[in-house]
Amino acid sequence: MTREWLLGLPHPKSIVRIVILLIFLSALPDALVVPVLKDLFADRYGVSTAQAQLFLAVNLLGALLAIPLVKYMRRRMSGWAVVSSTAIVDGILMAIMWLPIGFAGTLALRTIEGAVDVATFAALFQMLGRSDQKHPAWKLGLGATVLVAGLGIGAVLGGFLTKLAGSAAVTLIVGSVSCVATGCLAMAFRATLANMVAFAKSVHLNVDESELPETPEKIWPILCMAATDRATGAILTAVFASFLLSGLGYTPEQRGMLVGLPLLLMAIGAAPAGWFADRLGALRTRTFAAIVYALALGIVPFLGANTMVLAVALLVLGVAAAPLLPASLALVIGTNRGMSGLAAFRAAGDIGYFTGIVVAIATSVMIDAQEYRVQTGLVCGFALLHALATAIAWVALREH
Repeated sequence: MTREWLLGLPHPKSIVRIVILLIFLSALPDALVVPVLKDLFADRYGVSTAQAQLFLAVNLLGALLAIPLVKYMRRRMSGWAVVSSTAIVDGILMAIMWLPIGFAGTLALRTIEGAVDVATFAALFQMLGRSDQKHPAWKLGLGATVLVAGLGIGAVLGGFLTKLAGSAAVTLIVGSVSCVATGCLAMAFRATLANMVAFAKSVHLNVDESELPETPEKIWPILCMAATDRATGAILTAVFASFLLSGLGYTPEQRGMLVGLPLLLMAIGAAPAGWFADRLGALRTRTFAAIVYALALGIVPFLGANTMVLAVALLVLGVAAAPLLPASLALVIGTNRGMSGLAAFRAAGDIGYFTGIVVAIATSVMIDAQEYRVQTGLVCGFALLHALATAIAWVALREH
């Protein structure tokens, strides 16, 4: 008989299955609208395509607002209640955005929606990280795989539903249903999720923020790494795909396959990478992977003339990227900052992604004669920035 059975508590695996399902459902709405932004806002409200991108950008402000929100909610609510309430509010906001409320009103609601979305993320990943004392990175890697899969499926589903329904607004309704389903399922399984706290206490884990140490570990180096991870991801998809590969004569299908390869490997490899991080140490695994990742990112702009060599380099890039998210999440869990730490981690990543996109757009105005050289330098510069953040984090965190 297992210890949790003797204590009358649910097995951790049952908690993990439920949380994984909730992560998948909560991830779907984030990508549903991405492929149909022009149809959803530019055609609907008459704004420019560039202005339509603000729908994604204002999410950054919401992510920053989520940090105090999560801290407030966690001290007054259990984890399942945070998930349930924020997911249902998220669904209601998306449903209201489906109404013809104007572009300015949509942006205002999107900002609030960004905050509650981050709160849902933080609560779910805290549950996942706390469900296994010995192997948190493996479980977090599993969650990362499901998260990326949900985003990928959401993007594909958004385009398909728009074509099927003849209107991009359907993505907001489907996203709303997915969010409400997340909240309702969290409420339905509240007993199992609430018992996670009891199980954690039975193995001497701190779960509630009110029980956390008075002096939690430093988190700023992890936030720096999260920001550079997402920034380089933005550069990879925006600059490398749109400018470098298109300038070298690759077709859209080839560009999609070459850029999609590392993203696919990153998703598939997150869970196995978390398994290694549990055994080798999250910081050590993260540092080694980040060094290889930065080196690979720095050389890929120079390999565009040879498709086979470029594909191999991108394969290495994807394998190296796989441990970054699960190892970083494990480090955040280890700081004993609870959901507030996870919300800050998500916000730092969003800031990094936004910065990468803004820099990519700003440099796109370069004249054609200099474009390839400038964009190559930009990719290399962000690779160097990523390596620098890794070095600083290693020095700052290795004593722990």
